[in-house]
Amino acid sequence: MSDYQIVGLVFCAIISIILIMIWKTYRSAESHRYFPRIIRKISKYYLKNVVIPDAVEGSTFIDWLVLTPRGVLIISQKPYQGVIFCSENISHWTQVVDRRSYSFDNPMRQLEVDLVTIKSLIPGVPVKGYVVFDRDSFFPKGKPKTVLTLSEIKQNISILKEGTISEELKEAWEKLRTVLKE
Repeated sequence: MSDYQIVGLVFCAIISIILIMIWKTYRSAESHRYFPRIIRKISKYYLKNVVIPDAVEGSTFIDWLVLTPRGVLIISQKPYQGVIFCSENISHWTQVVDRRSYSFDNPMRQLEVDLVTIKSLIPGVPVKGYVVFDRDSFFPKGKPKTVLTLSEIKQNISILKEGTISEELKEAWEKLRTVLKE
């Protein structure tokens, strides 16, 4: 093999590595661009990045609040990819990406705090919550029923927006928005 061929192979390898890195960066950012479109398909009534006063810890942060015909929906967006090992009852979950593992707090615990907080602000209104992971997440040991992937949310849009939003729900939504502005 000549020196020119070796240089050509090294150049191709470097370009391939750069293209793979660009593609991975684009894919990880894709869910951040795609998620708002899915929310808008569910309902025109939504709030993003909400900070709510909390009697227990001072305040709580909620990624998405969405008004649906069935009530208020809390969505905690988790942009984690790869293999996720989780269970409702363990305090730390594990993400495995490229043979490396990362530990993170069980997001369902924060979701429970968020549910209690929103229910206290709008009593009598149905409130549900989900933790939503990136569409490139896999759960080989299963996952709790309140954990979904971005693909599963997309598949269930018609169910989430089925029906019409009642006047009572709209009034509760406005009350919630007023409390959040204060």
